[in-house]
Amino acid sequence: MQQDKKKVAGSARPRKVTNEGLIRRESDGSHTVMVKGASYVAALPGVDCINPQAEEGERIYTKVFKRKPIFMPHEYERAVQEVLKGPDVVVLGMNGYSSLTEQKCREWGVMPGGYEAACAGILSRIITELEATYPGVVVRLAHGASNLGVDGVIISVATKLNKGQLGHSCPRFMFYVEDDDVPVYVGKTQVDYANAFIDSLDVLVAANGREQAFRHDINAVFDKGKHVIPVNVLRSISTTGGPPAVNADGKIEDAVAYFEQRVRLMYRAFAGSGDPFRDIVNHVVEEVCQISRQLISPQRAYSADSVARLRQG
Repeated sequence: MQQDKKKVAGSARPRKVTNEGLIRRESDGSHTVMVKGASYVAALPGVDCINPQAEEGERIYTKVFKRKPIFMPHEYERAVQEVLKGPDVVVLGMNGYSSLTEQKCREWGVMPGGYEAACAGILSRIITELEATYPGVVVRLAHGASNLGVDGVIISVATKLNKGQLGHSCPRFMFYVEDDDVPVYVGKTQVDYANAFIDSLDVLVAANGREQAFRHDINAVFDKGKHVIPVNVLRSISTTGGPPAVNADGKIEDAVAYFEQRVRLMYRAFAGSGDPFRDIVNHVVEEVCQISRQLISPQRAYSADSVARLRQG
């Protein structure tokens, strides 16, 4: 084991490892990610420290991926072409919380696991309705690659429904990613990863989340010209109204609530059923179906089957 550590450490020295980390493709086709000073990853599965005697801020942590299809920072276009692109394809993404503790769930009036289950239900319904409305449409999914929170929800739904998917990450976030067969594009930095994620999708369903999710939402609309549908999942399933937009420290606690609070929009009136969750599911499904009509071929969008489906609705 000690010899292996020396080998990794020696091969890593020609390139400087920073707090952003780096990724390297090995001669055998595996990939190694490295990051400096990220002691919080030390206890994660598959993580090794190659210089444990160094000061904490100088310690370098590594993780090796032997199975996972990984696209390097310069291979973004290849990743998208191979995994996401195609005729009559709609690429969906969802962002939100990466984790919710039981304490937070109790504070916000939500059952533990309820948020993730609700997001999975919404995403699954979107996919099935899209495919029913536009027979032959291909739905693919973009996500943040980890098995945590909303990203884990997307991976699970994509796997269950057998949908093409592409993860997006950066070296220091790859420590939270499983070494499985789900392909991932790894940007050079966190900013590169965030931009690539937004670039990859057609429609982003914004399901709460904190500041990073809020920045994704704004970036998607104003910098990338993407379609974004804010959905306050937590409020719809909470017995107490869900989280506040901003916490006691002035930081964003709920990106969607903050967006609703700061950006005043005239929403289209619709008849509520009295069930908030049912209403948001129907709303987001209808919006995605309308948006997708402009993204696919006219032959698919206005086929006899799709028009008949609209009349039924």
